[in-house]
Amino acid sequence: MAQLKTKDGTPKPEPTCFEWGFSLLGFTFELGGKNELFALHSFLSHIEMKGEEEISFHYTYGMVRVTGHHLKTIYQLVKEQKIGVIRSSDPDDPCRVEIEVSKIVFEDAKANLIESV
Repeated sequence: MAQLKTKDGTPKPEPTCFEWGFSLLGFTFELGGKNELFALHSFLSHIEMKGEEEISFHYTYGMVRVTGHHLKTIYQLVKEQKIGVIRSSDPDDPCRVEIEVSKIVFEDAKANLIESV
């Protein structure tokens, strides 16, 4: 994907909470530390947007809950199949005012929780 530029030609900063790309197989959720979850599309039931502060990915084996601020962009990119990785925003992310993922939680069907920090 080509990098966007500002009017003066300098590269426009991109949010650190997602990576462009699409996998025919699924999404990667970075849960914090060294924990990652690759969730196959074949187990995805539906995706639910609650306001602009929570997106829930419902799978047959559990749910991934992404919380933050101004998440409409992520929701739209998911629908358009343009996003491959979702992670918490870096503390020094220059785009935090526009979009921020503060927490990603996987709730498995057996109620085990793995949280991002």
